[in-house]
Amino acid sequence: MRDPSTTISLIVLTALSLGACVLALIRLMKPASANTRRYVYSLLGSCTLGCIGLFAYRAVVVHRGWQPLQSHADGLLLIASLFAVAVLFLQSRGGLDGLVTFALPLLTLILAWAVCASAWTFHLFQIDSVWQSVHLAGVYLGTLLFSIAAIAGGMYLFARYRLRHRVSPDPSERLASLETIERLIVAASAVGFSLLTVGLAASLVIVASGPTRLGTGWWYSPKVITAIAVWLIYALVMNARYTTKFRGARAAWLSIIALVLLMATFGIAHMLPSTSDTDTAATPPADTLNAKEAH
Repeated sequence: MRDPSTTISLIVLTALSLGACVLALIRLMKPASANTRRYVYSLLGSCTLGCIGLFAYRAVVVHRGWQPLQSHADGLLLIASLFAVAVLFLQSRGGLDGLVTFALPLLTLILAWAVCASAWTFHLFQIDSVWQSVHLAGVYLGTLLFSIAAIAGGMYLFARYRLRHRVSPDPSERLASLETIERLIVAASAVGFSLLTVGLAASLVIVASGPTRLGTGWWYSPKVITAIAVWLIYALVMNARYTTKFRGARAAWLSIIALVLLMATFGIAHMLPSTSDTDTAATPPADTLNAKEAH
């Protein structure tokens, strides 16, 4: 159900993330005071706690059930919460300096998308089986890992540009080594690939078990084609360590392109009519049926 409090909260969280993003980019491009770093982490920390609190609020107050993932807005909010927590955790471990700077633009985009999903394009999922829950969990958690791989890819390309052009970075904003970033790309892609495979397998079970809103020609629908393309790309990235053709910059670009395709898949799936709408359109009104029977 639509909830104005959720939309307002998401707008505030998007503003916090955007503010942290601007400060982080300023700090990356030119020397800044130590206070800027504290402001970035303060805003990111507030945004992270806000996302977690809002997700819990929707689960307990709005949905009032054991299934907290009931709409696309919930899924995006879950991705934003786990994404922010994962970035802070990876940054705190050391060796991945600068990761927050590249994560904040994507976090802002996810939250802005969640605002749209909550305010204008809201609709509930049709969760009528365990397989549907498995599909949603696999896809959304896989997207979380793919988001981490994509920001690592952007970070890799930026660090590589600096090395090639011999740009001396600000000592306070050094980036991780290319080898460390590449390991993160491959590791995140491998876990995300496994989760996406589980989600796609569950979707095949759903399609095979009954009618689907993708229609009779579901195997060549845009959603299926883009999902398979994403799966193949991450299969390449996951095996980058075993080949010389898809390492380094190629793996970084592939991780970014695959995330864009995955987001396009979300958009295509969201534009598809629901099963109930399809059934309503396919079933003639009762008056029409009675008239035919009379003739």
